[in-house]
Amino acid sequence: MDLQKILDQKIKDLPVGPHIIGLKAVMAHIDAAIKHYKRGQAEPDQTLFTDVVFRCNQAFEGSIKEAYRVLAGKDPSRIAPHKIEEFLGEADLLRKKVLDQFTRYRTEWRNPSTHDYTLDFDEDEGLMAIVSVTVFAIVLCDQIDGKLAFDTAADPRTLAATPTTRQGTPLLDLVTNALLRFAQGHTEDPLISLDHLRQHYLRTIGTIAGYLVSALRGVPGVSVKQSQVFSDREADIVVERSTGVSSTEKVIVELKISSSGKPKSLPRRFLQRSAVEKASFFLHLPDVTGAVVFLYSGSDKTYSIADTTEAPIEKMRIVGPVSDTRLERLRD
Repeated sequence: MDLQKILDQKIKDLPVGPHIIGLKAVMAHIDAAIKHYKRGQAEPDQTLFTDVVFRCNQAFEGSIKEAYRVLAGKDPSRIAPHKIEEFLGEADLLRKKVLDQFTRYRTEWRNPSTHDYTLDFDEDEGLMAIVSVTVFAIVLCDQIDGKLAFDTAADPRTLAATPTTRQGTPLLDLVTNALLRFAQGHTEDPLISLDHLRQHYLRTIGTIAGYLVSALRGVPGVSVKQSQVFSDREADIVVERSTGVSSTEKVIVELKISSSGKPKSLPRRFLQRSAVEKASFFLHLPDVTGAVVFLYSGSDKTYSIADTTEAPIEKMRIVGPVSDTRLERLRD
């Protein structure tokens, strides 16, 4: 696995914006770190591995600045790096796995090497620093991609007027119907394959979450969040509606990129069951009033809404493509 190549492609796939310059600088620091590492292997100068870590620190700092720029929507040039680190460590912006990687690099590499000028690092430590910061930059690019897609889709100018919502409509029904409209009206580039959608999973989630923001804009008290953690499990999308001073209702959306084959084919059936099982977990949590399993293929234009007998019928819906038979309802 060529992590350099993966990161380079992730940066190239991002939409154009001021973040690109910073991420290319991150890539340049990682490239330089790898050159130092190879020189350290070929030459007797062991201090080159310490130079590896210092270059990795620069890549880490650049990564968090671009994360701050996109995820927080603020200019990183006007705030000290340690303030950005503190902000990202405390704010509910980074996905759990990204936050874990952020914390690991910060505590194991960035802080020790920054505050103790007597430290030196060996070959193994240099290698681990390169891998850690490169993986961090890769997963961060995915999250930046998802946030940019969210912002674009949430722009009210990108969505036509939505149907009038009857007062008192359950949030589960509002979310389910909005997802159905998205599936039937959203047009993917015909050259985009299912593999592409899977590789840019967070971009797809961001686009759907942003669409929900626009589609539900007229519903009082509604907010939409991506990648929220509940009891150590991450929900793809959470739609929340405040119904009182201390009362809220939440609907979880579990996304699966589905093939456009017949519903009873093994891949579709497996994905559907897996998604229903995961969504069912969230239904046991406080304030979670419903869940929607969204099987999205990016190509089918005929979708339907189905119930499932695997969970309380009033709490879960399935939105998925229809082929020559109706959407499977998970009955044996």
